[in-house]
Amino acid sequence: MKKLILFDIDGTILNFRHGIAKELFASMLEELFNRPVPEEAIPYFHGMTDLQIIRTIAENIGITYSEVEPIIPGIWQKMLAMFQEHSKEENITILPGIPKLIEQLNKDKNISLALVTGNFMENAYLKLSVSGLDKYFPTGAFGCDSADRNALPPIAIQRVNSSYNGEVFNNTNSIIIGDTFRDIECAHVNKIKVMAVATGGFTIDELNAHKPDKVIRDFSDLDQSINDIYSLFDLN
Repeated sequence: MKKLILFDIDGTILNFRHGIAKELFASMLEELFNRPVPEEAIPYFHGMTDLQIIRTIAENIGITYSEVEPIIPGIWQKMLAMFQEHSKEENITILPGIPKLIEQLNKDKNISLALVTGNFMENAYLKLSVSGLDKYFPTGAFGCDSADRNALPPIAIQRVNSSYNGEVFNNTNSIIIGDTFRDIECAHVNKIKVMAVATGGFTIDELNAHKPDKVIRDFSDLDQSINDIYSLFDLN
């Protein structure tokens, strides 16, 4: 049976050097609206979509989303240019075991890989391209598709199905892999099995409190990681 694995990026596949993203979002909004963005206006990014981040910061500095929405395409262009300056090997850490894991999963003809990430699409592929991992993820759902992360898995599944010209994947033969409680929540809402990995900002105990189907420390043990992932499909 065909199986679909939906990967988060930040904290799951890689870590972007701490603080850069917050600085870039703050700088971008300050320039656009000629208004300061204090530290307290910036939310905790983990698991948030980029649309959600922009909307939250804007509202925290007194800008309504109706003022922001018409210029969203320009925001993505501006943000991409800013992130391109910082998306270098010295700012991106690929997390333990990830390259071998993704390469191994990609070899399985019954497995398809896609993304469910809070990053807007161009930035998602930019980050992955630094280490050559972008080629493994032909499609997905992104932080520019919806402010609500819970809406992303069905979008990703539909896009993968489009490449097969039929409904090959659904919530019963798909799983989500992520590092935050928001990844777990979006899986639960969509009745999809979820593996949480403690390589982001949350510990195993903190992740377990949100009742994922599986929690692991990292992917450094390739064989065990593969077995753990495949076991989630057996539960469906």
